[in-house]
Formats: sequence, structure tokens, C-alpha cells
Amino acid sequence: AALLTVPAVVSCGDSANTADTTHTTDTAAATEAVTVDPNDRTQIKDSLPDGLDFGGKTFRIYNAIESHQIYYEESEALAGDVVNDAVMRRNLAVEERLNITLQHDPYNDSWDSVADSIRRIVMAGDQTYDLFMGHQTGVTQLLSDNCFVNAFEIEHLDFSQPWWNNLYMDELSLGSDYRFFLAGDYFITALLNARVVYYNKQIYADHFDNADGLYQEVIDGKWTIDRMAELIKTVYVDVNNDSKPDVDDKLGFVCYATQASVDGFVYGSDIAFTQRDSDGFIELSMISDDAIKLAEKLNDLFHLPGTYTGATGNQASIFASGNTLFLGNGVFSTANGLRSMEADFGFLPHPKYDEEQENYHSLVHDTALLGCIPGSSANLDIAGAVIEALNAESYRSVTPAWYETALKVKYARDDLSGQMIDIIHDSLTTNFIYAYNYALDSIGLIYRDLVSRNSTDYASAVEKKLKSAENKLAALVDVFHG
Repeated sequence: AALLTVPAVVSCGDSANTADTTHTTDTAAATEAVTVDPNDRTQIKDSLPDGLDFGGKTFRIYNAIESHQIYYEESEALAGDVVNDAVMRRNLAVEERLNITLQHDPYNDSWDSVADSIRRIVMAGDQTYDLFMGHQTGVTQLLSDNCFVNAFEIEHLDFSQPWWNNLYMDELSLGSDYRFFLAGDYFITALLNARVVYYNKQIYADHFDNADGLYQEVIDGKWTIDRMAELIKTVYVDVNNDSKPDVDDKLGFVCYATQASVDGFVYGSDIAFTQRDSDGFIELSMISDDAIKLAEKLNDLFHLPGTYTGATGNQASIFASGNTLFLGNGVFSTANGLRSMEADFGFLPHPKYDEEQENYHSLVHDTALLGCIPGSSANLDIAGAVIEALNAESYRSVTPAWYETALKVKYARDDLSGQMIDIIHDSLTTNFIYAYNYALDSIGLIYRDLVSRNSTDYASAVEKKLKSAENKLAALVDVFHG
């Protein structure tokens, strides 16, 4: 599926807006059908009314990740860069259409400091900011503090449009009548932070002749955790004969310790860890045969002789040196650091739990930015129109520029890699217990702890945390449910 044909999770809701493919013009002589390219995003219209004029007001946006400012405010130093120029066009288009001035303020908050930063601003009644963009794992901790406005109550936000990711926002919601966290094309770091498994095509070709053979396994639905483990064992060579995997060996898999690397495999599965009641309120449902079996699969994968978990930040450079088949803990933006890699590399989604699983699921890292509308804003009357316009213009210009030109052209080294990128893009996901992990006694990271301890006792680990997590979840529900 091509991005421009099927706008998916990162930029698409579960209700798509479909443009007419023909436009009929009546003339005295004949009726002429003019074909409109369905892949042209500029043809997708928003529902904002004509003539909106907000009198030159300034709309200020808090960006918690300074390094991501290039996706929100153009830079003179990057003039001529396709993404930078698309950002400039988007901002100008929104400013001129609505008669506003956009002000993007970058900060250097970390995932564990952003909640305190935003809380101080809102609780003080500070009206400076009209939109916060903060790390998912941080802003979700603010749900019970009444810092944000329910987006369903904001005029002009149209979640039926393809620039909104309804599936993602629904997963983040506590109840079906509430939406406090926004995900859509303007919040592009969800795409940058999509989990990816990278593989060394030369090593694969050395063992299996066809460097692109893994791509076919993905397409055929045969790319599973067990298959990945089999390949790791096949390629491993203990070069220095010290009976343990290290950087001097020919490795099957290198990853960042046994921590965040585990998450993509957990939430790449079809295992349901929650359910919702009739009002859409979340309930924990942690124990199942598949959940228990997953602990066994992941412990096997991460403790194979060919898996090196000693990397604590240099896993990409180890992979780039050319002696490792798979790289873990990678995201789309990791490709930027691999551009000088001598051997060809490929992109893969995280493997399925087993071949019975219908679709791949690609986890978005929990430091991706979400949008939140502060209750302290002095511009709530214009917030919906501005945010809607920013997402619509991002969908039309910025996302295609980054995805089709920057990612596929700059980073992907062949056409089939582009197809894998599409599969990953179209399967972006999160999970409630992952997104709210730190508000739920860290129950969303149980598999990290199990793999780190080389333990398969999933049921016991859940039992230790379940009561506390359920109590904290109940307290969250009570804020809205009474």
C-alpha cells in the first residue's frame, strides 16, 4: 500500500475522507470529464469554513523536543531542503488563510520532565500557550490533573478527515467521550519514532543467496519471532572463541540492552492486554495463554548465543560496522545514521507473534510528540481551526515531502525497501498500557523486566503489579466516570 494512496495510522483516521475522482463541467458543446489524480493530496479538502479571520492573533505552540523544531518551523540554514521548504509553505498557508501568526517555542524537555513543565504552566493559569506538544509517556501522566481540554468539545476539529489518526487516539482514550491527546500529520514525530528492525542485506545474501528474500517473507506473512530467532542462530559465528556473543563476533542480533528493544516485539503481537466496557472505559486483561507464551519466545530471542545485548547506546554503530544481521531498538530516523554504512541495509516491521497473526503492528516509541490543548489557553475559540489547518496542510505537503523524498529516496537503497517502509507506516500502533505505563505502576513494561532477568514467569510478574495498576486505573476512570 502506498502512503499517498492509503493514508494510514500515522496520518489517517478510521473514517477516510474520499475526494471525487471526476469533476464534470457543462458546456454548450459537450460534458467533459476532468480526471483528478486520487494520489494528489492537494485535492483533499478540509471542512473549515471560508472567510475565517482571527484578526492577526498569535497562536503559540510549545514544542518539548528542540531537535524536532525543523518539522515545525523553517530554517534559513536549510533553505532548499524539501522538508524544510514544505514546512515553510505549510506555516505560511495557515497564517494567511486564518490571519494569524504562528509562534513555535522549542524546549529541551526529557520524557520524565515534560509533565512537570506543562503542569506548572497550566496550574499557574499561564495563558502563554495554545497547544502543547509533549512526549507521549510524559503527557499521559497529566490526565488526572485536568490540564487539557477535551478535543471533542473544540469547534472545527474534524476527526473524519484523513490527517487524523483515530485508531491511535482511540487507543489513548480513557473513555469514548473523551479525547485529550491528538495524533495526526502535524505531529510527525510519531512517524519518525516508528519501530523498525534493520537487517544487513549482505550477510543475509551470504547465507541465503537472495538479499531481498526477507522482504518476500514479510509479504507472505511468514516473518515471525520464531523465524527471526532461527536466522540469528544460523548466522552467528563465535569468531574469538570466547563462548559468548560480543562485538568481535559475527552476530545475529544487536540491541540496546534488554530494555526498550523488547517493546516493539511485545506490541507487535496481536495479544490483547486490555478491553473496554460499554462506555469505552479501559479494563486490564493481562493474562492469556499467548501472553505467557510470548514471554518464552522473547526470552529465547534475547538470550540466544547470537544475540548481543551489551550495547547501551552504540548498537547502531555496531550494526553499521557490518558484522551483524539484525539491529534492534531502531526507529525510522535511525536510518539517518546508517547512510554511510558500506553494506546495504533493509527495513523490516517487527515480526509477528506467529503466522496466524493477520497483520503486522509497528509500535511508535513512547517519546513521540502528542498534541494537547491547555485549558489555560486564551485562544480556545480559534484553537480548533488552527490545529485542523496545520494537520491538513501537513498532510498535503510535509508528510509526503519527508516520506516520499527524504525517507524513501535518501535512506532506502532499493524499491523493495520502499515497500517495507509502506508496510511499517501503514501498521503504526500504540497500546494503552504502554502509553500510560508510568501511571499504571509500570505494568506496560513487564516483558522488559522478565527478559532482563531471563525469566518466563509472566503470570507471577503480572500478579505482583496487577492490584496496584487496577487501583491506579480506577482512580483515573473516577476522574471522568464518577
